[in-house]
Amino acid sequence: YASREALAAAEVVVLPYNTLLSPQARQSVGLSITNALIVIDEAHNIPETLRALSSCKLSMQVAEAALAQLLAYTRKYSERLAGRNLFYLGQIRKILMAMIKYLKRGSSTQDDEGGLE
Repeated sequence: YASREALAAAEVVVLPYNTLLSPQARQSVGLSITNALIVIDEAHNIPETLRALSSCKLSMQVAEAALAQLLAYTRKYSERLAGRNLFYLGQIRKILMAMIKYLKRGSSTQDDEGGLE
């Protein structure tokens, strides 16, 4: 937190790629790169960092847990929900089931931990 306060007066700031390359991360720490001179060490790592910033992994365990929670929520609150909301929950259920089916298929895009990239 103290470094955030010192950021406004700093002449040199050292930070990881993900903070520099993500507008949301820069905003969260109060860093503006307008009119800034940026020196990047190990710039050959930037493509991998950019890929990591815009990707995520979904494991079978997480997808199954999300489906179980969605089904429990739907059962518990179905009497209180509007038909439109039940329809949307049904769509989310279908998406989760399709993801689980895909993960079970053993696609070649799965990583070593059974995740979907």
